[in-house]
Amino acid sequence: MASAYIVMPTTSGEKKVILANGYMWKIGRQAENDVVVQSEVVSRQHAILQRAEDGGYYLIDMGSRNGSFVNGIRVSVPMGLQDGDQISVGDSQLIFHCENAAAKPDAAKEKVGGSATVALFSCSKTSVLVIDVRNFTVLTQRIDQGLLCQVIGTWFREGGLILQAQGSWAQKYIGDAIMSVWVHREATQQREFSGIIRALVELEAMTATLQSRFGLADPIRIGAGINTGLATIGNTGSGQLTDYTALGDTVNAAFRLESATKETGMDLLIGEETFSNLASYSKPEVCFSTRTVHLKGYEQAFTVWGTTFAQLRKFAHDLATP
Repeated sequence: MASAYIVMPTTSGEKKVILANGYMWKIGRQAENDVVVQSEVVSRQHAILQRAEDGGYYLIDMGSRNGSFVNGIRVSVPMGLQDGDQISVGDSQLIFHCENAAAKPDAAKEKVGGSATVALFSCSKTSVLVIDVRNFTVLTQRIDQGLLCQVIGTWFREGGLILQAQGSWAQKYIGDAIMSVWVHREATQQREFSGIIRALVELEAMTATLQSRFGLADPIRIGAGINTGLATIGNTGSGQLTDYTALGDTVNAAFRLESATKETGMDLLIGEETFSNLASYSKPEVCFSTRTVHLKGYEQAFTVWGTTFAQLRKFAHDLATP
């Protein structure tokens, strides 16, 4: 197995932190972290390094206030690491080394030049999927923080891979939730909507394995919301801190739909336009039932469609192949 380590600056010079004995290492300012970065702009539990089953190493941001970056690119999904990569947490620069990993070409490490703000936005038809871990606060009280980081880190990393494989344009990790975005094109909409449903089914199945994989007393459960409409999409930030995002009411409503699953007893709620698009090439009414809900922050009531994961699996199986 490759010998991996982190080189980090200290007041007395550089320090080498060997990544051994396990497959997950915490980065943050608290003393119990494996890589302790003593800075007030670094979160207590800022990020984790994780070694996957294939031997690759990934950096996962844990919802830190100031973000984590690899070679100047903000980590919004689990990001694979190669020898010589620069990891930025807060105001500290760490260097990742792995003896058997090939170094990236210099061009891959070049950052966007200049310090001017980059703002490249467009308004596009977009679907937003929000997935949230149910009863996360209770989970944090029942299991050790180190184990919690392993569980959530694995969920983030494997969930991100599933979403990317199904055509997601971008993903963001927000505490105990994932927001995933699909930007629609007229010629490929059927494939994109099928990908959203299949991604959620696969992610729920992966989540169901976490209890046995980590020896948890209780299963990890999730809820989800999907909303479709116009959204402002693009990248924003300074030249070295580019961050891809989607903004607007379509995004906000997707989060509200996920929250409303708890009061409706559904695993998934989708907005009217999402339902209408699915209905254009399938029969979602077989598995979805209508609800009228009041979403937080909105005065008017909304007509939404809900289902359980058991029904969603049947729907995904019956989806027409694009």
